Amino acid sequence: MFVLFFAVWVLLNGKLNWEVVLFGLVITAALYLFCCRFMHYGLRRDWDAIRRLPRLIVLFAVLLREIVKACFALLPFIYTKKEPDSVVARFTTDRVKSETGRVLLANCITMTPGTITGSLKDGEYLVHCLDRSMGQGLDSGCFVEKLEKWEGM
Repeated sequence: MFVLFFAVWVLLNGKLNWEVVLFGLVITAALYLFCCRFMHYGLRRDWDAIRRLPRLIVLFAVLLREIVKACFALLPFIYTKKEPDSVVARFTTDRVKSETGRVLLANCITMTPGTITGSLKDGEYLVHCLDRSMGQGLDSGCFVEKLEKWEGM
């Protein structure tokens, strides 16, 4: 986190000289110490984030692939004026255990065209799907699989 804070500092200043570096190191250290003290942050959390980063990049790549696939799945509804068979799907999954993982799953579902997560409460998802086929496999799909691996680290 310290390195990220310092990189943002340098980018926002737009130049790199000894004054910017020195002042940036002081400000960055103060901000990092504040995060450690009051937000329960630390080196262990930094290491966990770095360790999980490759799996998060894979999840992002899968999300992009699913967005493209969903866009192509929506083309018949747009160009042929085919009536969608909208459905509200309700499901729970025990494979994603952390609250962060559940929220990531809900956001991945919402970012995929044709689906919107309406509610997430106690591990139960309520998802509006534009077509019945889009609601199949939500509880055991590729997002759940990637998030399960991400949490398992």
